[in-house]
Amino acid sequence: MTKFRLILSVIACAVAFPALAWSADPARTADIAVRGLTESDFPRWTELVPNVYAYEDLLTSAGTTLTTVSLVVVTSDGVVIVDGQDTVAQGEAMLAHIEKVTSQPLKYVVIASDHGDHVNSNPAFKAAYPDAVFISSPVSQKVLAESDVPPTEVVADKRTLRLGGTDIEILNIGRGHTGGDLVAYLPQSKVLFLGELYLRYVFPAMVTAYPSDWVATLKKAQAMDVTWYVPGHGFADADAATLKADLGEALKATEHVISEAKRLHKAGLACETEKDCPAAAQANWGSYSDWTLYPAQAPRALARVYKEIEGKLP
Repeated sequence: MTKFRLILSVIACAVAFPALAWSADPARTADIAVRGLTESDFPRWTELVPNVYAYEDLLTSAGTTLTTVSLVVVTSDGVVIVDGQDTVAQGEAMLAHIEKVTSQPLKYVVIASDHGDHVNSNPAFKAAYPDAVFISSPVSQKVLAESDVPPTEVVADKRTLRLGGTDIEILNIGRGHTGGDLVAYLPQSKVLFLGELYLRYVFPAMVTAYPSDWVATLKKAQAMDVTWYVPGHGFADADAATLKADLGEALKATEHVISEAKRLHKAGLACETEKDCPAAAQANWGSYSDWTLYPAQAPRALARVYKEIEGKLP
């Protein structure tokens, strides 16, 4: 009888709190609800090392609210933001946070990802600091050529920004989540901001990805002399060792998506688009089906890897 009551209690909890039932470990998620957080808890930031912040605000996608992460570097000679947020209002909120800790102007905005949820706040930065320089890869400059704030300078390989004794290396270590990803590396403090190349417990989002390149790029990042690996989505409030370990999990997830797509493709199962993808019903995602945004991103990822297999990527 006691065991029966216990089973009923577990079922009742799963019904009353479906988000908790969905993920046994709330640390392995990017969903604020699973973490027990609400919109009022954001924006927020974590100081990784002195004057270097992982700044988190919110993005709602496919009915799930998760975090988007920006890097903020404050120096005695100006501020650098690497990746913005999804709205102008969020950009204004970020500037308000920065202005609480420094009176230095915003000097540079580095576009690590050219997707809207990382650049839509750029007009707020430009309005407040008209002289700020916007930097991207050559590929992202083309993507954003008609945007409200197109990048004016590009980094094809490497460029070092030196502000107030702080070096910030802007690197193109390979494409992955997009065709024009950049990363930002601070060699003195060994902080590496990977932007959307590192999705922490978010199912690999591949709508514009280059899947095999993404794996190679993450392996390059792992080989660098880094203490802090900072994601572009997912919580950035963990310690350095956890963030490093979870980068390895993100790499494994990406490799699994590619492997599963190859298996399904070899079996002759079709996946022309995310909406026309019979193969998705036969996919085995294992524990990755617990990752944030899995229902929306899995068929997109399959369709993208199929295009790579068939030589159809742009």
